[in-house]
Amino acid sequence: MRHRFSFLLEGVGGGGVGMYRSPEDGNWDHGGDLPRSERSRNEILDASTTVNPFGPPFSLDDMIRQAGERWAFYPDPWSRELAREISGCLHIPSDCLLPGPGATSLIYRWMEVVRPRRLILFEPVFSEYPRAARLYDVPCHFVAGRVPLPFSGEPPSTASQWGVDIFSRYPVEAGDWFVVVNPVNPTGQSFRAIELEELSNRLAQRGAGLLVDESFQDFLGNRDSLLLRINDNNPFLAVLRSLTKVTGLPGIRTGWLAGDREMVEKTGKSLGPWAVGALESVVMEQYYRSFPSDFSRIKMARDRLSSSLSAQGYPVAPGEAPFLFLYTGWGMEAFRIRDDIFHKKGVFLRVADGFGPVSGFDYLRLGFEAFSKPQLIEELFLDLI
Repeated sequence: MRHRFSFLLEGVGGGGVGMYRSPEDGNWDHGGDLPRSERSRNEILDASTTVNPFGPPFSLDDMIRQAGERWAFYPDPWSRELAREISGCLHIPSDCLLPGPGATSLIYRWMEVVRPRRLILFEPVFSEYPRAARLYDVPCHFVAGRVPLPFSGEPPSTASQWGVDIFSRYPVEAGDWFVVVNPVNPTGQSFRAIELEELSNRLAQRGAGLLVDESFQDFLGNRDSLLLRINDNNPFLAVLRSLTKVTGLPGIRTGWLAGDREMVEKTGKSLGPWAVGALESVVMEQYYRSFPSDFSRIKMARDRLSSSLSAQGYPVAPGEAPFLFLYTGWGMEAFRIRDDIFHKKGVFLRVADGFGPVSGFDYLRLGFEAFSKPQLIEELFLDLI
């Protein structure tokens, strides 16, 4: 059994273009594809997605009541009041923030507006970035890590060890945009804000930009966020957030994009008026009124399941995000095992091939709904040994 993320070493030269297997080459798999299941939602443990199983940090009854008071009216067409309320909680200018119907939608609109000369992605990476780039004919390049990431012991302690310091490896040119997910999805490592700020500054000096996907920063208490570096004088930095995961309400599409005023305004026009409805607005308002939230319960459940799986011989990557990335060694049998063993027991899993690496069949990302029933997960993996 391999105990290293060897795929992070492959194809380092030239951005690792040859190692990437497009998610369009196989099934479109984000996890959470439950409508096809014959089981009821209460009978399913959906470990395939990264959705908070403990629900939102506010009252659903209050959310429905407030939204119901607005349903008979058109919402604010450009979500300006919502942007002001959220930006006040985040301490950034309101015209530098764009609420939207989920981070995925904002990725596509951002790509349409910015049209990077090239999109450089540090992989593994969320599959919608290369998919959106292809839609708008944006050349896409992939950068693998500089060193292997061990399952046991200390992970790389700096962004440069991961491979984010790419200036000695990649010819950066004006118009390029780099995407870094922090913490990394699906492996869970976190980069320090000071490192990413330095990277952003160096890119800006060459006319290149940095988009930081912070969809899981709330679980870290925003410790490594670059949000406070957002201002109207920096057109080379953007920050993206998804709120569907942290609120535990993926069926209500919520998220926001932050950056300089011109980019935010153009992206908002690309979304069109009334892109954020009454229910989405109330969810975002309620979340930030209760912010910051306490995620210690999730962290304890994650650490418990991580220790248990490691003890069973399934190495787990050391990370801080609200999910687990583990080595199975299942290879091309991964989907058969997932469907014939786990699905039949009502447990949905996410095989990691969709994040890009060709060896992703050997890995799983366990979303943190798995933490709500750790005994069931432990029993199923134990049965496979």
